[in-house]
Amino acid sequence: MLDTLKRYLRYTSWPILASVVALMTLGVLAIRASEQADPDMTGFAAKQMAFAGAGIVVFIAATSFPYARLGRLAYPLFGATLVLLVAVFYLPDVRGSHRWIDLKVVRFQPSELAKLTFIILLAWYLRYGDHYRRLGGLIIPFLLTLVPMGLILKEPDLGTALLFLPTLYFMLFLAGAKLRHLLTIVGLGTLVVLLPVPRGVDAETFQTQRDGGRFETVQLGPVKLFSVDRSLPWRQQPEVPAAYCRFQIGEGRVFDLQPLSLRVLKGHQSRRIEGWLRQNDPRIEQGKGYQLSQSKIVLGAGKLTGRGEWGDADATFRMLPDDHTDFIYSVVGGQWGFLGCLFVLALYGVIFVFGVEIAVLTYDPFGRLLAVGVLALLLSQVVINVGMTMGLMPITGMTLPLVSYGGSSLVVNCAALGLLVNIGQRRPILLGRRPFEYGERGEKPPAPYGPLAD
Repeated sequence: MLDTLKRYLRYTSWPILASVVALMTLGVLAIRASEQADPDMTGFAAKQMAFAGAGIVVFIAATSFPYARLGRLAYPLFGATLVLLVAVFYLPDVRGSHRWIDLKVVRFQPSELAKLTFIILLAWYLRYGDHYRRLGGLIIPFLLTLVPMGLILKEPDLGTALLFLPTLYFMLFLAGAKLRHLLTIVGLGTLVVLLPVPRGVDAETFQTQRDGGRFETVQLGPVKLFSVDRSLPWRQQPEVPAAYCRFQIGEGRVFDLQPLSLRVLKGHQSRRIEGWLRQNDPRIEQGKGYQLSQSKIVLGAGKLTGRGEWGDADATFRMLPDDHTDFIYSVVGGQWGFLGCLFVLALYGVIFVFGVEIAVLTYDPFGRLLAVGVLALLLSQVVINVGMTMGLMPITGMTLPLVSYGGSSLVVNCAALGLLVNIGQRRPILLGRRPFEYGERGEKPPAPYGPLAD
């Protein structure tokens, strides 16, 4: 038993494990800071400590068996996850969303599990063959991606859904998909997202504002273009939705020309995007952009080394909604300043660097694709969360992995990183064809070797 433990510890990637523990510890401390500022959050830090303990157990469990066996369960696991994603719609909603399954002791979020089972399935599907080097061969990988994405968007959970496409692209590119095919799909998708769609404007309200001199008009033949008169004090300027332009043809109805994406998103999602697009508009900062505005205030209040003992700290923290979940990075900045933010990013950097080493030194196609999928998932979450708290990206409801409050997210991320370490422990040796040279799909992966192969 002791020899087995020593052997396990010897071949475990300690930098990754240490970074995971450090990030979870910082998360508990940051939630504790929010808890001290808001009495309504009492007990959240203790719950997060329990989640962290469960995460460590899951991490160790994920490193304790040959990862290749998991690939054979890829399709059943993915299918079970889809069943759970459908089941949430038949359960009571929580704050208008169907995201959770209440297990009495804790609430479980199937969309978090879907991220991991999707990576396992995609790595298993792409491990052999050259079908995805043709444009038509990308149809199945995209279908496998769009099905869970669509279900998660319907919950609605835009933040989690956004993680699937970058993860897919990273894995396809590594597997050997042609860059021009991937860029073509990106281009077509961008055109659809930005496709201009007219939306009628309330005629009575617009006419009143126009008669009051709040709009400027430019005539281009039969088309009139209207823009808000920015010379007016901001309180007198009318609030208009985000759009390419407001126009009228002849004496017909007035329309806003908006991107298709803003028309199909839920109301709160489109308001968040509008708040991001107009961050410097004082009216937006007090309404649609309030959360983002407060996030930047809390981040800036930390200065270089953190808030220290200055008196307005608790009041500042209380003004930030969801500070313990989506905006925990702002709390880190407010509590420990710019240096604290850098330290958190450095810990993610350690995980990424040593994770890339594991992927590079792994010759088994399934193992390498699985490692890349885990790293792409982690990187996407960090970039989106940090970007949205700083105003560089729209607010999408994305948690910061291992740091934000929440059991489902933390445990699933620990499981994913445990699999990453697992791959490093069981690096196989390949005899014959080099990986990703597109052998027959029926070929078996090479047998693993090393101290943890059995």
